[in-house]
Amino acid sequence: MLLRILRVIFLFPYDFFRYYKQIELSAVGGRFAQKIFFFKSSVPPSKEKGLVLVQMVKDYEFTIRIAGAAKVLAEKHKLGIVIYDAHWSAWKGWSNLHKSICDKWFLSGLSKIYLHFGDRIVFRCEDKYHDQSFVLQKLNEVVGALNKPEDVLTITFEGVLVGDLIYDHYLRHYHQPTITNINEDVKFTIEVAINIFYNFRAMLSRKNIKALVNTYTSYLHHGIPARLCLDKNIDVYSIGSYSYVVQKLSKEFPYHQINHTLFSPEKKLTEAQLNLAKEKLTSRFEGKIDAATSYMRTSAFSDKPFDENLKRLFASQKRNVVIYVHDFYDSPHVNRKLQFPDLFQFIRQTLIGINDIKDTNVFIKTHPNGVDGCKEITIDLVKSLNNHNFHILDENISNLNVIDLRPDLIVTARGTVCLEMAYFEIPTVALYDNLYTNFGFTHTCSDIETFFKIIKGEQMPVNDHNKEKIFSFYYQAFLDKTLHGDSNIFNTLASFKGDTYNDKYMSFVLSHSDEIFSNKFIQHYSDIK
Repeated sequence: MLLRILRVIFLFPYDFFRYYKQIELSAVGGRFAQKIFFFKSSVPPSKEKGLVLVQMVKDYEFTIRIAGAAKVLAEKHKLGIVIYDAHWSAWKGWSNLHKSICDKWFLSGLSKIYLHFGDRIVFRCEDKYHDQSFVLQKLNEVVGALNKPEDVLTITFEGVLVGDLIYDHYLRHYHQPTITNINEDVKFTIEVAINIFYNFRAMLSRKNIKALVNTYTSYLHHGIPARLCLDKNIDVYSIGSYSYVVQKLSKEFPYHQINHTLFSPEKKLTEAQLNLAKEKLTSRFEGKIDAATSYMRTSAFSDKPFDENLKRLFASQKRNVVIYVHDFYDSPHVNRKLQFPDLFQFIRQTLIGINDIKDTNVFIKTHPNGVDGCKEITIDLVKSLNNHNFHILDENISNLNVIDLRPDLIVTARGTVCLEMAYFEIPTVALYDNLYTNFGFTHTCSDIETFFKIIKGEQMPVNDHNKEKIFSFYYQAFLDKTLHGDSNIFNTLASFKGDTYNDKYMSFVLSHSDEIFSNKFIQHYSDIK
């Protein structure tokens, strides 16, 4: 602690100046801000008429998409536009003192951009709740009720579930695959959640917020404002998924993922819609990355040489099961429920639960797009069990190789592999809750006992590999609420694959300004209710 204090004292001027230069609006940023003024509502902010609250994030692709949706909402319902700052890193302590002070004295470049279409910043996630004695009391009360790590998932504030947000926030921002005990970092995450929750709740009592537009609804800084608005019957719109242009959330499904509970195998689709779904899905098998797998750095279906040793290993036992491992750190509860506390516990408890499996090779495929550490943790876990039936399949093994080997079963918590393997009529089993819950091409288990029986071969999975149903699911999940065509403007905005935080991206946007800052662009949000 003393060293940290000394560092603040002696390096504060340098840190302050460096941060000030960092947040200045560049020349390109200035031109971008002038262009984004196009999205300013013609309706002035008014507490009486009401306000659209937009989330401020440093992601210029989402800034544009937020601004477009907000303009349509504001002008359709005669509302003004105000801003909430989702950044929360100042909570991390002494090292951010220069940032906290600088932000009070100067407007950041990002704030200047948002203030070109929004009227003012009405809330910051970094601000502490005014009554810190209440926060401490609430923290002690919450922590005192936690008997085991998974109890975090049940935490509620004023009847609003926040436990899954706290859990996922801790995993992501402390780079932990699971919660093993209620340590100081978990407690601090809960403390931050309490401050954001009660601060935002107080703001809602003062402002006449009619709608919220944000990017995601996971983690504390995205999810708590969204859930509080839903609790107050304030409309919430998310633009953070490539499965839709914009989605209106509900209390029953407050997640930025498309609401899979609404998908139906009975929905009647046209032949053209089914053919489009077939075209997009099957393009994956040629190594293409479609909108549904846009998060992938490389295709899981690359054309790689077949490993003859792997073929011989497959032939060495009566059964072969392939388990697909997930990214441990990235919002394990984004699809609502999960039978295990998190995605690390999914693979850990699954392997422990089948450690006595006989006459079966179990291949564990590491995640090809996992955050640093996923692969190594998975390998260490498998080695620790010292089971000669367990084998690591490197993430570089193509899914085309797996398909050629025809395993008896594919196991996942909720992966895209369910849809892909179903197309090739390879049995799959997954856990409730997943995207495919309403469809029969994946056997969805609502209890862990059945899940283990199927993996061990004691019970057969029930899979309906009807191609029309597979294409129907794909269309409903990934095409129904998006724009079609490789040249659409949202594909253009997403072409930097998430690297949208810099002047280079803003320059790119300015080169397409006639398409983006136009009535044609905001027409894509015209269906907002």
